Amino acid sequence: MKRLIVLLVLVLSACSSGTSTETTADQDPGSSDTEATTTTEAMETTTTTEASQPSGSSSPSHITLTIGADTWEFDGSLCAYTDATPGKDGSQWNVSKVQDDLQVYINDDKFGLYISISNIKDYGTFQWEAEGDAVTELTVDGNDITGAGTFSDLAGDGSPTEGSVTATCSSWVEG
Repeated sequence: MKRLIVLLVLVLSACSSGTSTETTADQDPGSSDTEATTTTEAMETTTTTEASQPSGSSSPSHITLTIGADTWEFDGSLCAYTDATPGKDGSQWNVSKVQDDLQVYINDDKFGLYISISNIKDYGTFQWEAEGDAVTELTVDGNDITGAGTFSDLAGDGSPTEGSVTATCSSWVEG
């Protein structure tokens, strides 16, 4: 009976599949230098397209936009590019997210640089944008985007207000 139980445990262990992740204990878990090792007990098929996965943060995707004293946090981001990997010469890319009837949109394309936030349910009631020369910084470093500029209140008095944006893309889609 004891052999049967041991044999059953061995068979079940061999048939089970799973993935475990271990983080090195001597590193700060919030640091980008944290080393993660993934061990797979069963055979898995993994497809990775390196061109659509720039190196960068392993953090979940998000966007934070601050204009004046107001800050908006977006859980997640949709990131797409054409022509070249973001951060490379000739790349055209955009990052956006809709949450709570607000859309944040960041892009760098042949028409120039653009950062905006607007109410998409009741368009025209809330809209801030920085476009062209009003965008003083917009850079991509792997999966991380930083930007700054002077935003115009298009739904209000049009007054210019300084602002900044940070975003992290967990992945990029080639369009």
